[in-house]
Amino acid sequence: MKNVLLLVLFLAGFALQSNAQPPHYDDLVILYADGSYEKLLKRAEKYTLKDGTKNDPLPYLYLAKGNYEMSKDAQYAEAYPKAFKDAIKYAGKCLKKDKEGLVLEEYMDFFTDLKVTCVEDIRNLVETKDYNRLRGSIINLQRFDKSDVGSSFLMTAVQYRIKDKSGAKITFKEAMAKLEAIESTNDWRSVDFVMFRIGILEYVSYCEDMGQVEKYQDILGKTKQWMEKDEEFMEVYNRLM
Repeated sequence: MKNVLLLVLFLAGFALQSNAQPPHYDDLVILYADGSYEKLLKRAEKYTLKDGTKNDPLPYLYLAKGNYEMSKDAQYAEAYPKAFKDAIKYAGKCLKKDKEGLVLEEYMDFFTDLKVTCVEDIRNLVETKDYNRLRGSIINLQRFDKSDVGSSFLMTAVQYRIKDKSGAKITFKEAMAKLEAIESTNDWRSVDFVMFRIGILEYVSYCEDMGQVEKYQDILGKTKQWMEKDEEFMEVYNRLM
């Protein structure tokens, strides 16, 4: 009788321990691999509404991944016009839940692809000088990459261009704090350097337009150490310094 009681207690404890552990979300993995994105979104959303799983980052990751894939496929354009914005929204929510950074590390390729797409959009808007839309694109990028340095300098320039001087002053302080916090760029991806160059050079361009020589020379001098191999940056540096 004693042995039976011990067995029952053991099985009960095992069951409780199993229920306390988050699921592996194999169903989401399979749906994503199969390209069943609409089913994926519905299934992943259910996890975000359940008490036991709403704080896990993975359901939000798969909402981001599913929306991102749908944003690239014209067949979903009519039914899911906000797929790309939703991908960014859920990527940001995923990283908020990812307290230890484990999901970011494991799925870095996805977050890099998402950033590459954002930066390409930003580059196009910089070229067309569409500053109001550009502001929105920078906000999108920062939803899932708050530490990005270049986007903060770009936002500073954009805010100055649209006459938001008070906002620009606040953003510039944040940008300088991020810049001064850089200890090494060894772990930067190619897209990080591209965004850095775009942001710095657009800020420099604004300062040049305003005749603020000291300001643009200061920022060029502080950032050259990380950009000496970037031809576009060095062309501007050599012209202005």
